[in-house]
Amino acid sequence: MPNTRLAIAVLLGCAATSALAQDSAPPNVAPRYSFNRVDDGFLRLDNSSGQISFCSPHTVGWACQAVPEDRAALEKEIARLADEVTSLKTEIAGLRAPLPPPRPPADLTPAPKSDEAKQLREDIDRARAAIENAWRRLVDMIMNFQKDMMRKG
Repeated sequence: MPNTRLAIAVLLGCAATSALAQDSAPPNVAPRYSFNRVDDGFLRLDNSSGQISFCSPHTVGWACQAVPEDRAALEKEIARLADEVTSLKTEIAGLRAPLPPPRPPADLTPAPKSDEAKQLREDIDRARAAIENAWRRLVDMIMNFQKDMMRKG
């Protein structure tokens, strides 16, 4: 009998340590699945493979069905985005390129006066004088009109 008690005590001790070992999970292990609620159930994301499943209640319990992927469309979009990233990197590299050296300043010395330039200057002066005369006459007409209105009123 004493051997039986000792055997039972050892057996219970082993069972208790194995139960404690099962309860203590590593603290930094990420869960395999993450769930997001949708209208009729849940979307389940397998964090290790990336597979998405739709889980919904059925008469016998819950069932999950894999969500179909259009892999060709995803690959096409990935290729398009990769091309866009490449072109943007090229554009950025072009913008970072050093600027060309500055050009020497343009010759700003006045051109020698020719007969045409002299004639143009005279034409501009005559046009300015004509506009000044027209403006003076307009102002005089307005002043005379105001004086006439004051006499009548």
